[in-house]
Amino acid sequence: MNDRGPEDGEAAVEELAEIIRRRLESRYRRLCFVHQELAKLGASAKERINGTTQDGSPGAVFRSESFEDFVFSRIDFSIYKKIQAEEFGLLFDQGLEDFDEEFFRGAFNLDRKQTRRMIADSYVKAGSFFVCRRVGPLLWSIMRSLHTALDFLSLVDGLGLGEVQIRAAAEALSGRVIRHDDGMETRLFAPGQDAKSRGLLCGTFHPLGKAHTLTLVWGTPG
Repeated sequence: MNDRGPEDGEAAVEELAEIIRRRLESRYRRLCFVHQELAKLGASAKERINGTTQDGSPGAVFRSESFEDFVFSRIDFSIYKKIQAEEFGLLFDQGLEDFDEEFFRGAFNLDRKQTRRMIADSYVKAGSFFVCRRVGPLLWSIMRSLHTALDFLSLVDGLGLGEVQIRAAAEALSGRVIRHDDGMETRLFAPGQDAKSRGLLCGTFHPLGKAHTLTLVWGTPG
């Protein structure tokens, strides 16, 4: 490893940058979806508070619902019946690597492998789509949670890097701009450090044009 020259070091950074770009894309897609859902929920909540029906006529049709029921009633599970293949792979196949085993145990009482198997057994590829052939509450819960969860692992998790390498990688990637498939950009930067900070690399995303910053790489407190 110490025999690498400057060119090898630059190539390693570019290889890491490409891995980061792919992993960032799934997180960005989730952020976009969450912001879309929040926008729709906000509009519906305003309608509920104002006591108007969906056609604009007066009436407190939502006032008898609890807020949890109100939120649940606004979830469109039909979007998980037929999913574009590229989106399916990004969010519901490779995207499972964005979360740790504790997430799967806590959310579904399954591990990552069992969750992946359940999704694979429930969908069949049809042309450029994956079509659901087995519906049920647990499957919908899994798909919805994977689509909206933002409790991510470090971007470099699973790459076999030590603490020194992680810090070096974060430093090398700071200042990079990652362009997403829709043309929006995420800027990577090193956050201000203090004795209690674990953040080594952050990214400012712009889902629906709104700035949203996430910690992407962290190390041990020091």
